[in-house]
Amino acid sequence: MSFFVATRSSQKKGTAMNQLRHLAIRTEEPEKLAEFYIKAFGFREVRDGWPPAAGDEPRTFHLTDGYFELAILANTPNQSPNGLYHFGIKVDDMDEIARKLREFQKDIQVRPEGTSFAELRVSDIDGNMIDLSVQGFLDYKPVQSEKEKK
Repeated sequence: MSFFVATRSSQKKGTAMNQLRHLAIRTEEPEKLAEFYIKAFGFREVRDGWPPAAGDEPRTFHLTDGYFELAILANTPNQSPNGLYHFGIKVDDMDEIARKLREFQKDIQVRPEGTSFAELRVSDIDGNMIDLSVQGFLDYKPVQSEKEKK
C-alpha cells in the first residue's frame, strides 16, 4: 500500500526535516482557553473552527504563533478527557514514514475523505494520536512581536 502524496516542487526530497505543526487540546471552555493563548502569548486566530459549532455548541478555535497551529476543541462528557487530543507532523516522505511505523506494528488509519488537515493518523507507543500530512497543514507566516512591529 502506498501513501505517496506529491510534495511542492520547491521542496527537494530528503532536504527537509519532518516538522511538528499542529497540536489539539480538548477543553470544556474553548473560548476562555483561546483567549488565554491570544492574550498571554499573542497567538492569532487563523481560521474558523472545524467542525463548525451547531446551535449553542461551543466553537473550536485554530490559533497560530506563525509556525505552529494550536487547535482548541470543545469537549463534552462523552468524549476523551480534557487535555492533549492529538498533534500533527508534516512529513517529507509519507511512504518512508509508513514503512517505519509498520516496524513498530502500528495501525495506520487513512483519514476520512475530505479531511483537509492530514492524510493519515497513527498513535505513538503510549497511545497519543498523531496526524501525518505531506501538505495538509497550513503554512503560516510568523506573527510579529510588538518589538518587531515598531
